[in-house]
Amino acid sequence: MAPALVFIVFFLSIFGVFYLYITTRHRERMAMIEKGVDPALFSSVRLPQSPKGNRSGSGFKFSLKSGMLIIGIGIGFVISVLFNGVLDHEFYPLLVIGIIFICGGSGLISGFYMGRYLEKKDRID
Repeated sequence: MAPALVFIVFFLSIFGVFYLYITTRHRERMAMIEKGVDPALFSSVRLPQSPKGNRSGSGFKFSLKSGMLIIGIGIGFVISVLFNGVLDHEFYPLLVIGIIFICGGSGLISGFYMGRYLEKKDRID
């Protein structure tokens, strides 16, 4: 019963945060429109694109870093499963969490350096 309650509270709190964010943004926009502010301010700001495509846009950097993070976490899970048969110790759950965080962090670091390399490559070309 307790784990189900934790998941229910967790998802309800996430829903509550998004609901408050959306309703507050709507109220703020309605107040600005009532005061006569131009509604064009609400449109999303587009970042300048490189002539070769969208490799230097912020969406590319986010997708690269998040992809590298997910790959790192996946590698961490695989390594921790490999250690399952080797270690039968009471600290095994801490080892699993540590391996996952280390591999996820290394994925973020490699994503940073890969993004930096691609930006330098775009500037040279």
